[in-house]
This record gives sequence, C-alpha cells and structure tokens, in this order.
Amino acid sequence: FFFSSRRRHTRSLCDWSSDVCSSDLVCLSFLASSQAQNINWGPFRLNLGAVAEVTYTDNKNSSENNPESDTEFRVGPTISGAIIISPTLPGGEQLTLNVGASYEVSYSLKDGTKETFSAPINVALVLPFYVAKWDVTISDTFSFSDDPLEKTFAFNRDKVPSYNNTAQISVGRNFGRVGFNFAASRSDKLYPDDPDQEETSYQFSATPSYFFRDNYSVFLRNTYGITDPHGVGKSDSDGYSSEVGVNGQITQNLSGSVSVGWSHSNVYGTNGVDHVDGISSTIALNYVQPLRPNTTYSIAFARSPGITAALQNSDITEATSVTLSIAHRLSRFITLAPVISWNHLQDLGKKTNAEQVDIVKIGMGVSRQFTRKLSGSLQYDFQTRSSNLANQSYDVNKVTVSLNYTF
Repeated sequence: FFFSSRRRHTRSLCDWSSDVCSSDLVCLSFLASSQAQNINWGPFRLNLGAVAEVTYTDNKNSSENNPESDTEFRVGPTISGAIIISPTLPGGEQLTLNVGASYEVSYSLKDGTKETFSAPINVALVLPFYVAKWDVTISDTFSFSDDPLEKTFAFNRDKVPSYNNTAQISVGRNFGRVGFNFAASRSDKLYPDDPDQEETSYQFSATPSYFFRDNYSVFLRNTYGITDPHGVGKSDSDGYSSEVGVNGQITQNLSGSVSVGWSHSNVYGTNGVDHVDGISSTIALNYVQPLRPNTTYSIAFARSPGITAALQNSDITEATSVTLSIAHRLSRFITLAPVISWNHLQDLGKKTNAEQVDIVKIGMGVSRQFTRKLSGSLQYDFQTRSSNLANQSYDVNKVTVSLNYTF
C-alpha cells in the first residue's frame, strides 16, 4: 500500500528531516533480520541481543556559543522482531506486532551514570485482511526518541523527548490494469518538554492508478488533511494537494517513485485566514550500478509549500529536502554507507523575525560482521544548523563505535 503511506502537504518534522538511518535500532534490526530468531516460541519471533557502545560528541547541547563536549559509554540489552497474535484470519493473514527497543545503562564523563533509552522504541501493529476482494490494512505505529539532532527545531538542547503515534486504515483493489486506493489516518505528536510543538493531524487520500505492467504504474494522488496544534496561540490549518507520478521498476536498474503536483493550505489565525499555495513534489529513487552490483545509490527529494511542527513559533513552514545515500559492500562482511542531506525550512508567517534554516548532515558508516552473532560498526556524523536568528545556529561532530551481539 505504497500510496496510503504518503502524508499530506502539512506533514510534520519527522517526514522532512531526511535523516540517514544510522540509529542503533536500525542497525540492530538489520543485523537481527539476517539471522534466525533466537526466540521462536508460540507467538514470539524475537531476537535478543546486547550492545556496547562509545560515543564522542563535540557539541552535546547543540549550542552556538557554549558547546560542551562529552564521551558516553553505553551497555544494555536489545530486542527486535515480531509477535504473531491469534487468531488467523480466513485469508491466512495474522495480526502482527513488530517491536524494537534498546534499554541501556550509560556513563557520561559530563553527566555521570544514568539509565536511558538511547535508541528509539518502535512498535508497529499491522492487520491485513480482505473484504469483498478489497485489500484492507489496519495499522498503528508508536515511536519514542530523544535525540535533538532528529528535530529541526532543536538547539541549545541535549535531549528532546518525543512520542509519535499514527493509526491508519488503507483500502485498495485492482480491476485489471486499473487500481484504487483509499486511506485515512490520525497522527499524534507529543513533546513533553516542548508542548507548543505538539499536534494532532488527520489525513484522507484517494489514489487511482494505472499499471503498464505488474511492477510499474502511473498514479494520481489526492489528499485532504487537517492539523490541530496543541500549543497556545498556534493556528489550526487544513488543505489539499494533488500529485501525478510514476511508481515501481522504472528501468532494469532504477526503481522508486516520482511525483509532482500542487498544494493549497489554509491557516486560520486570529487575524483571518492565510492561504499558502505552491508546487509539491516527491522523489524517492534507488539505482543499482550494473557494472558494480554491490553498490546501490538512493536519492530522496521532497518539497512542500506548507508543513507544521518544523520550526518553533511557526504555524506553517515551507520545506525542501534532498538526501543522497550510498550502500557499498566492500566485502562479504564489510559494508560502507555514506550519506549527505540538506534541508531548507522557511517560516511563512507574516512577521519580521520569521526564521529561515538550512540543515546539512553528512554521515559515514562502516559495519563489519565478525562472527555469526557478533557485529560492529563505526559511524561518523556531522550536522550544521544555519539560522538567520541569533543563537540558533550550531555545528556538531559525533563519532560512535558499537558492538552488537545476538544471543
């Protein structure tokens, strides 16, 4: 259900940060998926493991004028996999709860010893079934994170806890070469330390498509969404967008999705209604070098004239993001993964101190499978935030060395 996963033009921060998937949890999930589950009992299909990690950063508090360096040591258990919940539906589908978490005890040269969820918690509940030949999927995903580098509005902070929950239903069916997909979702974003950034949003979409072949189609995606910010003085907004695009195996070596369209938003402020219009576009492509099959190039581009929860004191923000990533297998056991991304955010509010931000991230990761159960990684990340407002720009360098063991 590719089309139903596309959020509307007033999407929140996490849809536009375009970060490299370099978190501990992502690495652990990838490593765990390459091995058989070490817990295969009843409904449980889980991998239990442990992680030991050292991280150095030269600007832990994301500060422009008073950066603080720190070295942190972490060790703790990890879990990833799925829980299959009975009963099995008539079509053979099962209710699946995907889980992943890392609980760790850490020692920081700056802050001492503490217990922490240094990697995000992710829980996904997926229920697929059929109704009168229509494919129906009901899902709910929950995640927690506290890394300030994952939030475009975070500066002068060393922790930004956030909770995100999205519930969605998607209905689709193919009539020969013609397909239809309908989806509805609710997303709740909670920031305990930043209540002004919290919001609830609803999205409804209808997407007809035409399949030239089994794995290649052209589609017209139409969405309508409503955003209800929780912050005092924040303005409600709604809007719609339409995008036409192609999706699937575009050529033998190129796959992904490309779409372009028009977006309109209404922001309901105390002084009336502001209208925001503009071109919206999304590109997500993967290219495999035919002469070097061990190398995969991925590019993601997105532009929206109006998103929410991206900048502080902003009701709606224009956003543009580009991410280029490469995955190259140096050998059977060693993988190199460089990534570079750029995000431009501009507050569209009618005020003299409207913020404009450019965020550039550069990452270089190397992973190594030492034994069937033991793996390791070295990750370097650089991030710079450039703002036109005072004391809201910073540079951060971070190096992480980790060992992961699966029992």
